[in-house]
Formats: sequence, C-alpha cells, structure tokens
Amino acid sequence: MNKLLIGVMCLATAGYIFAQEATPAEETVQNQCTIEERTVQDMIDEFLASKGWVAGENTKGGKKFFVATGTGVIQAPRSKPASYIGSRVNAYNKAMLEAKKNMVEFLGVAIATETARSYQEGDFSAPSAGQSAGEDPNSIVYKVKSLIHAKLDKALRAEGVDPDAANKEAAAKAAKNLLASEQYQKMVRTAAQAQVVGLQAICTFEGTPSSDKGEIGVVAIWSPKLQEMAASIITGAPVAKVAGKRPIREQVATDPGALLSTFGVQQKIDEAGDLVLVGFGQAGGVSESKMAAKGAQSKAKANAIAAIREFAGENVAVATDMLSAESVEEFENAAEEYQDQSAFSEKIKARADAMNISGIAVLQNWKYKHPLTGTTVYGCVCTWAPKYAESAKQIKNAMANPTATSSSKPAAAKKPVAKPTASAYEASGQAGDDDAF
Repeated sequence: MNKLLIGVMCLATAGYIFAQEATPAEETVQNQCTIEERTVQDMIDEFLASKGWVAGENTKGGKKFFVATGTGVIQAPRSKPASYIGSRVNAYNKAMLEAKKNMVEFLGVAIATETARSYQEGDFSAPSAGQSAGEDPNSIVYKVKSLIHAKLDKALRAEGVDPDAANKEAAAKAAKNLLASEQYQKMVRTAAQAQVVGLQAICTFEGTPSSDKGEIGVVAIWSPKLQEMAASIITGAPVAKVAGKRPIREQVATDPGALLSTFGVQQKIDEAGDLVLVGFGQAGGVSESKMAAKGAQSKAKANAIAAIREFAGENVAVATDMLSAESVEEFENAAEEYQDQSAFSEKIKARADAMNISGIAVLQNWKYKHPLTGTTVYGCVCTWAPKYAESAKQIKNAMANPTATSSSKPAAAKKPVAKPTASAYEASGQAGDDDAF
C-alpha cells in the first residue's frame, strides 16, 4: 500500500455507544496517522470489521444499536486553499447526510418500480410529413398548410437549421435496412421520511490521495441511550448518572493536529458520572488576518453548536429516481447501434427547526496549519449536559430578578480615577476579584 509523501491527518474517534457500559474499547481514541492512497470507504470497512459491527442493526450486551455510514467528496481544488478548508467541512456534512439517509431508509422506504420492453421488426407505414391520414392533397386546407410549411422551412434554413434533418436521418437508417429493434427501460422511485434523533458521529476519517480529490468518511451510531440524551435537550429531563470517568477536558485531545479531522458530536462521561455531549466544529478564514481569524473562530463555534442541535433531532427526507434504459437497432451485415439512456437523481434534505438550548459552553479553541494547503484551520470544541442546562436556567432567572438576591449594604464610595498620561498605550486589563466568584 503506497503512502503519500505528504503526511496528512487521519482521525478515528471512537466514542461511547452505551454510556452505562463505558468499557475501555469505547473510549475516544484520537491519533495522528499518515493518509494512505485508499478510499475512506476502505477505512470505514476496516473500522467496522475491527469492532465486529455491520452497517445496520447490531447488538451489544443484549441491547441493540444502529450503525450508519456515509462519505462525502472534498470538491474544492487544493489550488484554492481558502475554499479547500470550507469544502472539507462540507464533505463531512455530506457524509453525515448520507448516513442519515441510510438510517431513514432502514426505518421505512416507499418503493415503486415500472419495467417495459418493446421489440419491433420492420416499419409501420405512416402519413407523409405535412399530410394527415385521409387528407385530400387538392384541398384548400392542405395547400394552405403546405405553404405555411414551405415558409417555415425557408426561415429555418436562413437561421442555419436544416428542416429536413429528421427526414434525412430516417432515410439514412432506412438505407441501412433496419431489421429489428429493441427498447428496454426500468424506472425505480424511492421515498423515505423520518425524524432522526440521537445520531452521533462515533468515528470520522479523512482520505486525500495524491492523484484525486479527498474524501471525508463517517461512522454514525444511534442507540436508546443516545436518544435519551437527545430527548433531554428537548424536554430538560435529567439523565441517570453512570460510573464516572476522567474529566471531559482530559478526554479531548489538546493537540490541534489530532482534532483536524474530528467533526460532529460525541457523547462522553465526566468524572461525576454525568453524560456530556461534546461538539466539534472547524472553519477556515478568508485570509490570514486577525479579523479573518476571529470570523473563522466564530464560524467554527457555529458548526460545533449546530452539531449539538442536529443531535437533538432532524426531519430527514430522501427521494431517488433511477432510470435504467437502453435501445438496440440491428441492421443488415450484422451491424448494430446501441444507446444507453440511463439516468439517476437523488435528493436528501435534513431540517432542524429553531430550538432554544441552554448550557452550551466552549471547552477549547484551537488552530492548526493544514498540511496540504498551509492554510490555518480554526476549531472549537463545545459541551452540553443536562446539568449545564439547569445551571444556565438558574443564572438566567437570577439575572432576570437581580433585586431578589441584592445585598442591603450601602454601596461603597467610588474612588477617583486617575487620568491617563499622554504616553504610549501599553496596559493589561484589570483582573477580576477571585473572591467574587
């Protein structure tokens, strides 16, 4: 297997399927590795085989969970570094959309098919051009129609259009002495729609071969425990505690290179045994300026919190049309003409309406130069948990009623503020009082 000379990040992030069964094998693994010249589908298949999973329904400890996979192409060329970083994020979203499609179709899909075949030898006689069956060529109507056709033909020739092209084509075929023809077509239409709740990206892969476009691949998982967490976002209901793990901060890589190919949301367990959602987002800047960096960091945060919102539930609709069609014409001297007339169309749409979510906080921000383009990638890691949501609501209520907790002590007299001297402005911001929080 040939490895690229350029080392790129490949990330497999394995999260928890069932929080109540947090085994070491289910912990998040964040590594750096060299991208190899293979497809991300190969990487996905190897990962599933290593876990003993299949795409679809699986069982662990007597409990069922569902695995869905997807891939997305990084369409932007590497010669456009600023666009390439955004296209990587788009590729992940397309991969996740495909995974959602696969899950929705598992839940239920309407399928319609229609197949037809026709076979013909010879040619059935038909009225000549410009003359309907049984029409008298000496009639006034026929002569008027002929005059109109003649004027139209002249106008078409003036525009460079041959009005006799169809007749010439038919004559050419007739000259070849058509013996027989066959036409076949099959139309397959599918449609599916369902609410997808609690689907997380347990593992993401990035492949960037030297001679082709890159890809992002995802392995997504749904389980009853994940859905319970998603329901908590909507209802505010608490989720049962489990055995505690390490602090969340220690479970997320501090090396930004290890976060370069991490997308979506993962469920983890903190040291208190509480379930916590961790959203990963990233974005590129329009330039390398400080202003562009600030904008990119904000976009990265938006992507991270969007992943948490999508985890809470989306309405996913899928529609595909597939036409398999071909025609064959057989002539004398064993000559044949074959035409493939097949077509395919697929549309996937996932919609998450506005939802007020309290308690989302930034765990860390990061930046890293992409190995292929040298462009800075900005990332953001956000967290949410039921206990964070409850704290946020309490703070919000306190701010809405400030007099309810105000002190009766008189306000201290303000000290005079010294006027700044006319010198270079070099100063540190005033530090907060540690005893005030």
